[in-house]
Amino acid sequence: MDEGLLAVIGILTFCSVLGIFGNALVLCVYVRKRNKVASTVFIITLAATDFMTCLIIIPYTIAVEYLRYEVKYDIFCKLYMFFITSNVPFSAFIMVGIAFDRYLCICHPFKQLLNAKRAKGIIAVMGVFAVTLGILTALNFGVYQLTIPTIESIFNDNINFKYLMSNFTETSSNLENLYNDSVWIAYNSTQFDRILKTIHAQTEYLQYTGICKTNEIIFDSAFTYRYQKAYSSFYVMALIIVSMLYTLVLRSVLARRTRRLKMNLQKSYGCVSSNNKGSTMAMTQVSVNGHEVRSVIVHTRQKCLHLNRQMTIREKCLIANIKTALMLFVVTAVFTVFFLPAWLMAHSVIPYNIVIFYMYFFYNVANPIIYAFMNAAFRRDLKDISCCK
Repeated sequence: MDEGLLAVIGILTFCSVLGIFGNALVLCVYVRKRNKVASTVFIITLAATDFMTCLIIIPYTIAVEYLRYEVKYDIFCKLYMFFITSNVPFSAFIMVGIAFDRYLCICHPFKQLLNAKRAKGIIAVMGVFAVTLGILTALNFGVYQLTIPTIESIFNDNINFKYLMSNFTETSSNLENLYNDSVWIAYNSTQFDRILKTIHAQTEYLQYTGICKTNEIIFDSAFTYRYQKAYSSFYVMALIIVSMLYTLVLRSVLARRTRRLKMNLQKSYGCVSSNNKGSTMAMTQVSVNGHEVRSVIVHTRQKCLHLNRQMTIREKCLIANIKTALMLFVVTAVFTVFFLPAWLMAHSVIPYNIVIFYMYFFYNVANPIIYAFMNAAFRRDLKDISCCK
């Protein structure tokens, strides 16, 4: 066993244990929530998907890599390809759904376009699509290979060739002469293509290899090539969509921050002016009615305190939005860092490295940290659960 494989087994084992623990905590906290909004539904689904990835797919990957894909049984090969090509992209699709939810919540907070029921419907559609991808991939892999003999091997196999060519000749008393003549006829007649296709159809067979890899039993090479390109493009599309949505969110947060800062400055200036006027009125009316002067000053101060309280609440909301935008940026950066190397290796853009290739499993471990542990409300709920226990 080489050092690269040992390193991958160690890293994936660490990811599996950490991911199971982290995602289990997320599920424990969010499932207990009674009033679940759209974002809660998305996070629960993401945590469940990542939990299954760390519990089943990562150990499965360790076993497959340790066996060098010599899984022996066709069902194990197809199950592995189904899991890894359905569950992993489904996690990326959920990330897109969370991005849409954050965009609608921050940029269009009063429209209420996405609720928990609609979120469940979107997740169901994503799930069906991910399962379809997994089934198509599983059907394209196996431990059997479709083997078609070469033309030379067919011509060199006298017995098989005599038998096959007899289907095209009604009567012949000398099979040896038939064989010698049929070669010349086949090469020099218009029926050669038809004869050759028939020979291939009758001589192709399934060869057991025990190695899990692509075959052409159900889908041909042309379909496989197009499907692989389409499958790879889904990750790029997810990254582009998430980047666009989070850019719009960040722009909205910054624009709102600028407007609120201007409003706060104007109100602060008005409050200062009122205080000055109040002081002037106090100096003017102190000789007439001290009670009236005192009421003006108290009213002015109460108004300023109310404005300052409103400004504080708005500033808190603004800080929360900035934290959300920062979290979304972290999501995009993590997705890019973990998935891009594997995508480039799959397209032979950069050399293959087994350790770097499987870095995309870190994304399933990082999700609970990004979406949950960076959330103050989640930490508070987790603390409450721990205290209750």
